[in-house]
Amino acid sequence: MYGVKSPSSSFVYWVAAFFSLLLSIWIASQETVINPDAICYLQSAAIIKQGIHAAMNLCPQAKWPFYSLLIAGVVSITKLSYVVAAYAVDSIFSLITVLAFIAIVAFIAGEKKAYSSIRWVAAFVILLAHEFNAVKAYIIRDHGFWGFYLLSILFLLYYFHEPRWRYALAWSISLLVATLFRIEGAIFLLAIPFITFFESKKNIIIRCKVFFQLNSMTWLVGLAMSAWFLFHPSYSSGRLSELQFQLLHGMMFFEQNFQLKTAGFMNVLGNNGARDASLVLILTLLAWYVLSVIANLSWIYSALFIYSGWKKLLVTTPATRWILWSYILINVAVTALFLGQNMFLSKRYLIALSLVLMLWVPFALIYLMQRWRQKKWPLIVVLLCIVFSSLGGIFNFGYSKRYVQEAGRWLAVNVPQHAVVYSNDLQVMYYSCHFGNQIFDKAQAFSTLETIAHGRWKKYDYLALRIDQKELSSASGVLQEINLTPIQIFHNKRGDQVRIYRGHS
Repeated sequence: MYGVKSPSSSFVYWVAAFFSLLLSIWIASQETVINPDAICYLQSAAIIKQGIHAAMNLCPQAKWPFYSLLIAGVVSITKLSYVVAAYAVDSIFSLITVLAFIAIVAFIAGEKKAYSSIRWVAAFVILLAHEFNAVKAYIIRDHGFWGFYLLSILFLLYYFHEPRWRYALAWSISLLVATLFRIEGAIFLLAIPFITFFESKKNIIIRCKVFFQLNSMTWLVGLAMSAWFLFHPSYSSGRLSELQFQLLHGMMFFEQNFQLKTAGFMNVLGNNGARDASLVLILTLLAWYVLSVIANLSWIYSALFIYSGWKKLLVTTPATRWILWSYILINVAVTALFLGQNMFLSKRYLIALSLVLMLWVPFALIYLMQRWRQKKWPLIVVLLCIVFSSLGGIFNFGYSKRYVQEAGRWLAVNVPQHAVVYSNDLQVMYYSCHFGNQIFDKAQAFSTLETIAHGRWKKYDYLALRIDQKELSSASGVLQEINLTPIQIFHNKRGDQVRIYRGHS
């Protein structure tokens, strides 16, 4: 069976696992301020003991509570801090992603002698993937989604190579677990089984049997959940309602937003160009999406993906091609729809797509390695580009945000707990330890400095204002109105600041 290798071949996985954990530890250790979403996960994990309902309703991200439950469980067992526990959980999920990626590439390559080094090359590719490493600094539930999402691809490849119940169930379970981290997992779970009807070489009875096997666990879980909500109608369905909305009304919402944005383009283009507003918007969104995918995959990996496709280097069975392209098309549909509906696209939303596109890259590198004797420079240039591209994901070359944590810690130590504190920054508020579980409501209310304009700043004992260097001019009006001398200023080399004022009260 594909994927089961000798002990000597398994050494690759041990080495990849070691470097994956090493990279996770290194990148996490460089992060001086946790990301805003992490605050939600950590706070909800901390109140799990009060009940799952309380944890789910604390903040928006916690509505899907499995990730917070895992963090709370690790803290309970290990007595680690919540931040360290979260990074430990994420590092395990990144490890699963790395090993699954290598195993998928090895499966596709099969036992061909020309691909004897493919596992090492696959490990090199995934371990130096820029954006995949860059997001290791973030405490987010996506890490769990990516790991089990890639495992689902691996198990589906096994299943179509050898259609056994254990692979069908493993595929379903891996995507069910992925869905516990991100609702998109349910879309793959519902859509992927339909690819079996495109296998024209199999008769309809076999295709129906495959469809049943792949859906059996989904139907069973669906029935169990329906029964649960029938007898417990007061419980929230979390983000399942969002999935239902998208399935029923997603395209209508997209069309409404598209028409609204088209009207905006018509105003920009004027009378002469108004008739082409729809075309201009479509081309803008298309260019935006393609460039976002290329940037997420990295320019060098994108070039190698195109080169591998052009040379037809990923030679495999029709079933494997159907599987890979189905995952790609579903990813494109989901992310493109999100872009059209919201007019923004976070980099991490594209990583699931990048991980599949990245499967073509090792085959391009193997091809260049095989032509080393004829031409050395293409491989050298490509390897240098990969290493250079990876540096930004492994090392932090940006301006430090340590000043944010320092400002929050100063508030925690020097400001009495009974004092009324204002801050326009969620991260400063978190490190100040002054807001408890009200931090999310307060952060929403305090998000702009206009909150304290027109003398309203006098209601607070302390003001902690985070002002980026580029925002100094826009904040000058409020700062002049306060007309106090900061008792502390924390800043970085660029001039981004947190100014702490003591009020008149």
